Amino acid sequence: MRMRSLSRMARLSAVPLGAARRLAWAGGLRAFGRLTDESALDLHERTADQLVEVLGGLRGGVLKFGQVLSVYEAVMPPKVSAVYRGRLAALQEAVRPEPAETVERVMGGDVGADWRDLFASFDTGVAAAASLGQVHRARWAAGGRDVAVKIQYPDARDELLGDRDAVVLAMRMFTSLMAPQLDGKALATELMDRLAEELDYAREAEAQRAFRAAYRDDPDFLVPDVLLHRGRVIVSEWIGGTPLARVIEAGGRPERDRAGLLLTRLMFAAIARCGMMHADPHPGNFRLLDDGRLGVLDFGAVYRHEPGTPTPLDRWMDVHLAALDDGTGTGMADALRRAGFLRPGVRADEARLRELFLRSGAPAFTETFRFDGAYLRDALEGITASMPVGLSMAFPPGAVHAQRALGVGIGVLCQLEAEVPFQAEALRWLAEDRPGPGGPDRPAVTPPGAW
Repeated sequence: MRMRSLSRMARLSAVPLGAARRLAWAGGLRAFGRLTDESALDLHERTADQLVEVLGGLRGGVLKFGQVLSVYEAVMPPKVSAVYRGRLAALQEAVRPEPAETVERVMGGDVGADWRDLFASFDTGVAAAASLGQVHRARWAAGGRDVAVKIQYPDARDELLGDRDAVVLAMRMFTSLMAPQLDGKALATELMDRLAEELDYAREAEAQRAFRAAYRDDPDFLVPDVLLHRGRVIVSEWIGGTPLARVIEAGGRPERDRAGLLLTRLMFAAIARCGMMHADPHPGNFRLLDDGRLGVLDFGAVYRHEPGTPTPLDRWMDVHLAALDDGTGTGMADALRRAGFLRPGVRADEARLRELFLRSGAPAFTETFRFDGAYLRDALEGITASMPVGLSMAFPPGAVHAQRALGVGIGVLCQLEAEVPFQAEALRWLAEDRPGPGGPDRPAVTPPGAW
């Protein structure tokens, strides 16, 4: 195990080190993201190809690193991000799958020796492969429905544990080149802490059933029904549609804006409707259906909210609206303390805090907002510029997972370059003094596990 882990770390380290050598040859690290001639773009293409080759082959936490990184390619200048976009998006749709004999072994061991009797047909070819498991398309014998059979890799747990140090190292090294505004080490550490939850398929099936119940017959969303869970296997109804990565790559304005609206709505409404929040909103987990609905997949990473406490999104809006409402900067500390981001007794520069949150909260300050890479870069630069005052803040317990989901979700909106009524969606579901879903008549939050 140790030798394999060291080998994986060596392969990972070759990515940022190789990029550094090429960038030094091109004129220094400061040139990264600013080179526009043909030779420089070729340099970026070779770096992106190496990243996909290494991450796609290692799976586990390493592939999750690639998925998160692909969302944040929006922070790079357009000519450079165009090089990385297609290659990194490929990590969200395909990895090297397990062979048919492994599938037979897992299905026989977890579902039973007669597992094939459950299906009218079963395609041993892989329909999709992710970081911790792969999906096969089949037809359910009872009723003839097309289904997705999600099978966890037999060595997923060992790979995940072996990836931890490697992913933290690679994230820290590579984000220093691609997006220096990000704290790669903190992002990777929190990512790996939560990934272990995704190995628990019983927990995932419970979350998917809760979302399914909350969104049954919904005009905007389709959550696949869970037909079977046993051990490392989940069988759900099949969802077609256009992968969100394809909408990002080649979708028209109506498709981009529709997808952006529904992603925003899911972000703000899910806690109110089922007490949970989809916490892995990368493009590979969504499909835009022909009827305009958004298909939502993969509930392995879910934030479970404690009833009776402010949600992370309530905290987010409270702090940002405080920045907008108080032109002098006073009151920011109170809002941060209410949200749990500023410990009692800690003093901070409220004017600088207000500047920070005015930049990051821009989507909430206008009737509609156009997300793009320029906004994301400005918000991240604001965080970097305000780092000294930002160090006085701390995430409240349990909020880190949801904040990462919020950040990745906004990153996807920037990839889509979607124009959405972000403010209206936020107020609809969060404002306590408004009628309807956002106010006193808002649906009650059902405690996780009550379904």
